Amino acid sequence: MVKVALLIGVSEFADVALANLPAAIRDINAVQSVLNDAERGGFDDVRLLENPDRTELEDAIDTLFRDRQKDDLVLLYFSGHGIKDDTGKFSLATCITQKDRLRTTAVAASFVHDVMSSSRSRRQVVILDCCFSGAFATGMTAKDDASVDVKAQLGGEGRVVLTASTATQYAFAQTDEDLSIYTRFLVEGIQTGAADTDNDGRITVDELHTYAQRKVQEAAPAMKPEIYAVKEGYTIQLAKAPLGDPTLEYRKQVENCVRNGRISVVGRRILQRWRRELKLTEANASTIEATVLEPFREYEHNREEFTQALAEALEAERGTLSPETSAELKRYQQLLKLRDEDIPPIPTASNIDSPVLTQDIPSPSTRLPTPDSRLPPLASDDLSSDKGINYTKLRDLLKANQWKDADRETYLVMLQIVGRTDGDWIRETEIKNFPCTDLRTIDQLWVKYSNGHFGFSVQKQIYLDCGGNLDGSYDEKVWKKFGDRVGWRVENTWINYSEVTFDTTSQQGHLPLLPNFGPGVGIFGMWVLGEVSSLASRLVKCNL
Repeated sequence: MVKVALLIGVSEFADVALANLPAAIRDINAVQSVLNDAERGGFDDVRLLENPDRTELEDAIDTLFRDRQKDDLVLLYFSGHGIKDDTGKFSLATCITQKDRLRTTAVAASFVHDVMSSSRSRRQVVILDCCFSGAFATGMTAKDDASVDVKAQLGGEGRVVLTASTATQYAFAQTDEDLSIYTRFLVEGIQTGAADTDNDGRITVDELHTYAQRKVQEAAPAMKPEIYAVKEGYTIQLAKAPLGDPTLEYRKQVENCVRNGRISVVGRRILQRWRRELKLTEANASTIEATVLEPFREYEHNREEFTQALAEALEAERGTLSPETSAELKRYQQLLKLRDEDIPPIPTASNIDSPVLTQDIPSPSTRLPTPDSRLPPLASDDLSSDKGINYTKLRDLLKANQWKDADRETYLVMLQIVGRTDGDWIRETEIKNFPCTDLRTIDQLWVKYSNGHFGFSVQKQIYLDCGGNLDGSYDEKVWKKFGDRVGWRVENTWINYSEVTFDTTSQQGHLPLLPNFGPGVGIFGMWVLGEVSSLASRLVKCNL
């Protein structure tokens, strides 16, 4: 049993249409550092490959996966350009890649899939820090071999892919930063041990993804790292984390006390108590707090930069922007990793009927709305119902980010659909036959107005990623894993309804909760009795 890794960084390109990426080489060196660390990654062999051509890259990938044993852990990391062709097929760019000759100058994802499928290793991890990296997982499968001896220290078997972006999304090139933003937080999660969310001294792939995804979106909301797992790939253990480290414990407590980029009033008292118990100096505590809050500071700084640029452009062009300036501002927005809802609208000829005055744009010193008070662009919502339900109130609550009231309203309309009243609960058979039209309306409203952070379909995907099945059976291990992922369990303890975080600083899938959904067990009644499986099954049947 060995742990081996190939770290590929492609920073220079012959095609002038592909920008050079100096951070790529720094990325692989940083990853090598944590993987080689005996107290962190503990890998036996870590190979670096800088700026390979297509033949060199294919040979290195083939060598990585060839002649492996079943219980070997094999990790492939790539930092560079990911490219999709006109048919949507994904390739890894090499130093000789030409965008109009991908077939002969780039390495196709299908080649990597074939090599991985031919390998005897049943613990395969791929990390892609590049554009369109989510497209790599298309068609991903894993061999089934019941004879594999699953080693406890390596976690479950399977295949898992971590990506910096979705299948349709650009990752963001770094200009003046040492590391690419996604890799930066992957390394940080291992190096500090902060990714060990269950405090067991081990960092699984799933824990690392959850940590990096959260930190990336704190700093760059436009980026959406994803995870794709086959079989038990999410349980593969990548690294170790220190136990009993007071600085790490304090860091985790700080993470729990941050709301909207700031330490809450009550959170400050909690941290003061923790600092005394852990015997940390005020200076050490302040340093840890500054590190945790840094992604939020970056986000605020980027918003202020964009607002200033927009104000200056409007002033220079006397309130009406030229198409060229509007396009430049859009590119600047992408460079700053900001979503449309993070910034004031960019006036264009198609979205204004009269000149926009510079006083309409907030000055950089004016605080823009916090992430959970922003509203998405106005658009018509499908409020269809097979049961004559009026979803206007639910839509308006979600649109205003009134998450707690929306959670309550969701519970009430779902009761109404199955013919029950407030204080009652929905039975498993009623979930299995819940009308698809209404389930779709409720889910899509939650997903839209939380920007994909909340919703039944979001919870369903997390449940399936945790190894959940669709037959209605109860699996305690899966349920606890699911609870950890969506933030319903904290430090191995199920939270009370009063402890629910009703804003988007919570973990993905945290809402809706639906209080009193089940008998006698509080907010988790529906879930602990296995109905989460039934709801997931219904969502699949309803194509949600």
